[in-house]
Amino acid sequence: MPSICLITALPAEARPLITYFGMRAIGHSHLRLHQGESAYLLQCGVGKLNAAARTAAMLQSLPDVVAIINVGIAGSDRTLGETLLAHGVQDQASAQQWFPHLPAVNRLPDVASIQVCTVDKPSSNYTQELAFDMEASGIFNAASKVLDLAFVHCVKVVSDNAESTLDTITAKSASASIKEAIPTVEKLMHALPFDALPSTSAVEALSHALTNRVHYTATERHSLKQLLHRYNALFNEVPNAQALEKYNNAKDIRKMLLSKIDSAAVTY
Repeated sequence: MPSICLITALPAEARPLITYFGMRAIGHSHLRLHQGESAYLLQCGVGKLNAAARTAAMLQSLPDVVAIINVGIAGSDRTLGETLLAHGVQDQASAQQWFPHLPAVNRLPDVASIQVCTVDKPSSNYTQELAFDMEASGIFNAASKVLDLAFVHCVKVVSDNAESTLDTITAKSASASIKEAIPTVEKLMHALPFDALPSTSAVEALSHALTNRVHYTATERHSLKQLLHRYNALFNEVPNAQALEKYNNAKDIRKMLLSKIDSAAVTY
């Protein structure tokens, strides 16, 4: 399975996932990352700004990540403990919206979908049509600049509602909620349309050829591979090797790739 990164805000949300997927901590200067055989996990902290900044940094650090699933608790006037899949994510402050391309219904037959509304402060304005959180829009904002929305998703568990308000949430209850959502998260991981992704073998071959011809530092090699993956995802092919022969340094190659990628970027 290609690399997936699960993103949570709180340690209490991360712990059940780390345990279930047998993850170990990865040393990183400013990110809380874990890795298992089937996924990475990023603990991004509370709030959409933390979520956006750390999602972007993770994608820069881990260019092999091709899918993201935000897993967390949320408030809604639904049954406490119900697991929900976002069919839309909206930032309340800016009104910006994202619409994940959900898998076929028969891949997740027992999971209801909902609109997730990301707020700047905890909200108790509960409705059955919305789930309130504080991170999803930041994650989608950062991830959608790099990944197709068929590979960016949000799973929320109802942690508070009109009968059991925010004050009742504890670290223990948050962990218990996420533990109940793990079967849905795992089904979603296997339902992602990885067979539609372009092959990465061409990226590896071109990256190897370029770094053999042109001097690259370790950081530049990492950046090159990420840009080639993005180019490959956008155009379903890698740049023509002969067309790159006129560029004689890493900086010029990076500039050309960024120009092509930026000119083709699509917002959803």
